[in-house]
Amino acid sequence: RNIFFGELFMIDLIIPTFKRLDKQITLNSIPESFRKETTLVVQPQEEKQAREIHTNLFVLSGDNIGISQTRKEIAEEWGCNRNSRHWVLDDDLEILKSEMIDGKIVKTPVDDITFQECLDTIEETMDAGFYHGGIGSTLVNPIGKWPFTNNSRILGNVFYDGQALSETFKEIDWILDNAEDYYVCLQLLTRGVPNRVLYKFISNPGLSNSEGGCSTSRTIENHNIACKKLAEKFPEFVSIKTKVATSGPWKGLERLGVNGRWKKAYESSQKSSLTEFFNE
Repeated sequence: RNIFFGELFMIDLIIPTFKRLDKQITLNSIPESFRKETTLVVQPQEEKQAREIHTNLFVLSGDNIGISQTRKEIAEEWGCNRNSRHWVLDDDLEILKSEMIDGKIVKTPVDDITFQECLDTIEETMDAGFYHGGIGSTLVNPIGKWPFTNNSRILGNVFYDGQALSETFKEIDWILDNAEDYYVCLQLLTRGVPNRVLYKFISNPGLSNSEGGCSTSRTIENHNIACKKLAEKFPEFVSIKTKVATSGPWKGLERLGVNGRWKKAYESSQKSSLTEFFNE
């Protein structure tokens, strides 16, 4: 438990990072008064270097274990062991306050006051029964979504109520590299756990496949395979789309993407619950 501005603050901030210790965009975007309590999640091979820039670390079980296993170990520690509310953020995000002024979105970097407001909003969201969710992304058009949207895709960050989800975390499958966040999100939605994506605050991500992070292991081949596997696991809610990459290391190559029917995924859980109710 952390105390900021005289109030009890109960969300743990977690940033998994790899090969980017010299470029901590998310950590530096978090106001300084919150950084000390933020946990960097690192592999053993980077522990020594990480301790030179940050004191609060969680060291993973091994090197080169992949992002899915990283996510699983975070869930096991903060969800199953600590039963804590926690917010996991990619290491290349700028966190912004997003306001609707005269019908237009105005974005400004967070400061101590607005970041605390962001954390309070996340707490209120979980109090309302949305045990997973995130803040919006500049990659998504916010029109019609501000100040929030329910049962939607989550990009670049995700918060969980570890106490509410501790048993569920033990049941779901965390391993699907390159589509791990969508995979977990769909499993939770189809189990009847709604999510909420907040657009009063948004994240501005770095370039896809920028040096470090998942780019060290992601290829267009295994990216495309992950998309196909996700569609195979959730054929009712995931369809494949194809486009040619126009920039980056995959420029000119055919890249698969997915269309997720997030709201339909959650609705399916409610239909199942209703059927079970009447069959009892």
